[in-house]
Amino acid sequence: MKRMKAISPLISAVMVILIAFALSALIAPWAFEIARQQTNQTGGYAEQQMICQNTAYDFDTNYGTNGVNWTSTGTNDNLTVKIVNTGYQNLYNFSFELVINDTVILRPDVTDATQKTSINPLEPSQSTFLNTTANISGTLSEVKILNIVCPSVYARQEL
Repeated sequence: MKRMKAISPLISAVMVILIAFALSALIAPWAFEIARQQTNQTGGYAEQQMICQNTAYDFDTNYGTNGVNWTSTGTNDNLTVKIVNTGYQNLYNFSFELVINDTVILRPDVTDATQKTSINPLEPSQSTFLNTTANISGTLSEVKILNIVCPSVYARQEL
């Protein structure tokens, strides 16, 4: 019977090292891409959190009824609110959320004439009027003002 010789320890060590380098060459770009994506997502989330911490606004209660002036004619109802930027962040692209009869929620657009933009924002400590015209049948019970800078921060007024 003939005996087979084993691979020398030196050759087997070199083969293991070569296999390890080959695997790392295949896996490393994938791992770096995942790490980069996670870092970007975490950085973006942290930046948004800081922006939201500096975002605050409320109704100017010296205007209308607690900051809201609602004129209902039955066909072309007019809603005007006055808000004050009480935070440290420029605000723009506002939208309304109206609760009618405690169940229906409408989102009419802010009229272009009163809408704030990134070029002409509502700056800290400034106030502005926002207006919308909508055909609403029912009783307006709540007005929310939302913004695009930090959608999780809003001003809410019950009527």
